[in-house]
Amino acid sequence: MRTVSTTVVWMALCMSATGTASADDRTFDRQVAAEPKGIVDISNVAGSIEVSGWDRNEVSVHGELGDGVERVDMISQPGHTSIKVVLPNTPGRHRGGDADLKVQIPQGSELDVSAVSADVRAKNVQGAQRLQSVSGEVSAELAGADAEVKNVSGDITLQGHGQPAGVHVSTVSGDVRIEHAAGDLEVSTVSGEVKGSLDGAHSLRARSTSGDVTFVGKLTRNVTVDVESVSGELTLKAAADGGYAYELTSFSGDIDNCFGVQAQRSSQYGPGSSLRGTRGDGSGHVHMRSMSGELMLCDK
Repeated sequence: MRTVSTTVVWMALCMSATGTASADDRTFDRQVAAEPKGIVDISNVAGSIEVSGWDRNEVSVHGELGDGVERVDMISQPGHTSIKVVLPNTPGRHRGGDADLKVQIPQGSELDVSAVSADVRAKNVQGAQRLQSVSGEVSAELAGADAEVKNVSGDITLQGHGQPAGVHVSTVSGDVRIEHAAGDLEVSTVSGEVKGSLDGAHSLRARSTSGDVTFVGKLTRNVTVDVESVSGELTLKAAADGGYAYELTSFSGDIDNCFGVQAQRSSQYGPGSSLRGTRGDGSGHVHMRSMSGELMLCDK
């Protein structure tokens, strides 16, 4: 009798920590208590993940499940809530295995989202965010906390509010749009186009193979800018408090500016050109280089 009683208690504890939806139930609804600055991680293969922060100390999940979804596991532990869409472990059963999740979490939560072909959207989240998808689109609001966003072929759209933070963005072929970024920004792309507006960037680092990269806006004093491409065009139109020293080099691409300064040949006998100078008192530094892409620098 003691063994049976212990087993029943253990099963009851597990059920209280885990919520599931069976294959016969095509909707999923669960709410669990959560710490105001805990960690919430969400995993989905296909469909969508929509996350929003609210002023309650609980995590709420509503899911619309495709026929191919086996269940949704929701596990709550002190300081950590995990939500995972589970597909059958059977070959050929992934068709229709999509789930649309709407998740509400405490505003101060740290958010970690992983998706394959699901779109990811996050808003009103004040904690650090790590968002990644393979082919779905990713969009998020940026607060005054670090954010890391990765994608392979889907577009990335980020909306900042001028609050300094460390933001790292990487994509292979998807386009990147960033608005009102501040603090430290790092972006890398292979062929996707990058466009961003800066609202007080302290450092900017960008890498591109063939995608064009364009940033406009405002830089802080002592800013550091380091942008590079192989064949994509690089454009920076941003003023900085205290100005900056600049150095632009290209092997075969044109170098242009709004300062009325002419680029110089790197060698009398070979290709290549460079442009160097100082704006204001030169407290910051801007370095731009490319192989064949055009370079454009302006402080207006």
